[in-house]
Amino acid sequence: DLMRVGDTIGDTALPGFKIPSPVVFVSIYPDDASDYENLKSAMGKLRLNDSSLTFGPDFSEVLGRGFRCGFLGRLHFEITMQRLEREYDLDVVNSFPSVSYKVKLKPTQTGLPGATFKPDERGYVTIENPKDLPDDYIEVLEPITKIEVLMPSPYLGSFLGLKNIFRLSETETESYGANGVKVTAKLPLAELILDFDDKLKSVSSGFASFSYEVVGFEKTNVKRLDIRVAEELVTGLSRIIYTENIESEGRKMILKLKDLLPKLQFNQAIQAVVGGKIIGRETIPALQKRLGDFGKTGGDRTRKMKLWKKQKEGKVRLKETGKVHISADVFKELLKK
Repeated sequence: DLMRVGDTIGDTALPGFKIPSPVVFVSIYPDDASDYENLKSAMGKLRLNDSSLTFGPDFSEVLGRGFRCGFLGRLHFEITMQRLEREYDLDVVNSFPSVSYKVKLKPTQTGLPGATFKPDERGYVTIENPKDLPDDYIEVLEPITKIEVLMPSPYLGSFLGLKNIFRLSETETESYGANGVKVTAKLPLAELILDFDDKLKSVSSGFASFSYEVVGFEKTNVKRLDIRVAEELVTGLSRIIYTENIESEGRKMILKLKDLLPKLQFNQAIQAVVGGKIIGRETIPALQKRLGDFGKTGGDRTRKMKLWKKQKEGKVRLKETGKVHISADVFKELLKK
């Protein structure tokens, strides 16, 4: 058997080593469902020479079978995705990247819905999947990183403007070299793994570089954002978002879905839901079927009215029994920035 980092030899642990803990979690699904076994084999091979990669089975009602994977950071995730594509010729779809949160449950709660873990002695559980975050809790702790950014001095002002977009705190600057500056700051890991690096490249014209390390957990205020389509919950689109940003993010998602989903023969309501409360709604109108121009061709208009009535009744029945299908292509487009 292969020995993992931190395993023991005899009765003595390997000194100076510890098992790496993932901090970024992403669900990965094959673009073609028939490639599931190939993806499983590829993940196993990657794990052989990358002990920091963790993965377990996952399932999505939209995308089918896949794997819930843990990574050391965003770069680790991006490299793994590139290797799956280049080395194993696999096309995959991934969920929104998420991080682990520590949730302190109320005394009456013994676990989270659908979760298999229990609270620790302090009343905290660690959740990795957004769908497991309860609507009600005592408090949540999120992972915090310390970032170190190197850039030419003229771009310092533009970088500090990122404070209006990201929750940067405890910012300190110092000179670096002849015409450079080093900036250190604290930033929640959940924001860093999204598009912080892209924004940094933009404000520095690509001249800035940064590194980071996870330094601990701090109390935060977050909620779970759910998306419903035609009154059905799409679990693969659930996200944990900072409370102040949740309404704007919810509106953004439902507007994108409205553009991406095809029209059906009944109205489709798209709702952004937080804690059972609808914070945003859009409606995709029903597909209209042309019945002919009976009045101009000399036909009896009452026939057209009967067909309209029959179509209306059929749409009501279809809405009651029909089920909205979100294709993998729509899902991939929605996950794009």
